[in-house]
Amino acid sequence: MSERVLKCPQCSAPLRPPSRFARSTVCPYCSATVLIDPAAVSAARYHAARIEWEDSARHGFENVCHIRSGAWAIGRRLGGSDRSDVFAAVRARWPTERAVVKVLRSINLAGFDHEWEVLSGLQSSDAAGADSLRHRLPGPIAHGVILDGLYAGRSALVLEWAHGFHYTLDDARTASRRGIAPAAAPWLWRRILEALSLVHRSGYVHGAVVPAHVLIETGEHGARLIGFGRATRAGKRLDPPSASHPITPFVPPGARASIATPQLDIEMSARCVVWALGGDPKKGEMSAWVPEPFAQLLRAAIASGVGDAWTWRERIGTVAVEAFGPPAFHPIKLPD
Repeated sequence: MSERVLKCPQCSAPLRPPSRFARSTVCPYCSATVLIDPAAVSAARYHAARIEWEDSARHGFENVCHIRSGAWAIGRRLGGSDRSDVFAAVRARWPTERAVVKVLRSINLAGFDHEWEVLSGLQSSDAAGADSLRHRLPGPIAHGVILDGLYAGRSALVLEWAHGFHYTLDDARTASRRGIAPAAAPWLWRRILEALSLVHRSGYVHGAVVPAHVLIETGEHGARLIGFGRATRAGKRLDPPSASHPITPFVPPGARASIATPQLDIEMSARCVVWALGGDPKKGEMSAWVPEPFAQLLRAAIASGVGDAWTWRERIGTVAVEAFGPPAFHPIKLPD
């Protein structure tokens, strides 16, 4: 009997023979699941099907661009900052997947290498509680220079799509003239601090906790922290923002604002909540309709956010009961 070698149809690597009862095996090189049935599909048919599967033109996608080896169809603009625009996107193949693509506005600006490195480090973190908190941070998919299309030559960062997160805290504040309902503020602040706890335990500081970087989950008590362009290792020096920079009103004054510390993030998170409640983030002043126990806690965090983010999260739970009564669902009004 002639000897037969089992090969992976995707990468042609030799496969370890499974037991005689096995119906499939996993390639140790490319992780493809291979059916142990020569009648299932030939390698030639497999590769032909894959080429057809990844042919974006065949599936009718528009505004397609290539980032590294992946093709993405850029959709509507979701938002942006002073240096980048954020778009909804789908992978230009079938079956497809949704994503978010950040595109730098200037070809001459540095790419997203730093942000990619930070997000990758956070997603692979083994810090305490990481498994339950990772979903509160962006998941990186790909990054690199856009090779073709409308934004050719610009740097891009592709991130996982988070279902249900369509608006930022900026949008929520705009939708309510007086600010968000005070009873919704405790859960919002707690979600921000939960995300920060993972960031800090992993050795990083966000450095830009502002309303535009907080995504609100529609109809739920969920929030996600985005905007990691200024994030860095704790103890590193942060470039101070200019007077006209959008994050300036939320950055604490003084020397400590130029050094990346967890305290900086906690203070900024409190100013962020003050602004969402219709107050002044720079002075820490808030409306009279905010119950005094909760207002005092916000002022304490602004004055000195010393301590662990999770400790502040627990303090909010205690004060919220005193200020607003037993826990209840308090949705935030979002744009129609």
